[in-house]
Amino acid sequence: MVDYFFYLCVDILAWIAKVTGTTYELVNIIIFVIGYPLFVIILILIIFNQSKKIKKLRNKID
Repeated sequence: MVDYFFYLCVDILAWIAKVTGTTYELVNIIIFVIGYPLFVIILILIIFNQSKKIKKLRNKID
């Protein structure tokens, strides 16, 4: 099952590379080296911002 999922993901990355006219390696780098860390940083910023808003609302209620 894990092998199937892995090779499915590899096929998807190869398809994206073919459609965009790039290489599998470049697509892999863009997604996992640039995209994913950027996504995590954005999520951390959103969580931090939301926790600040929650604290402000709790202080208004008290």
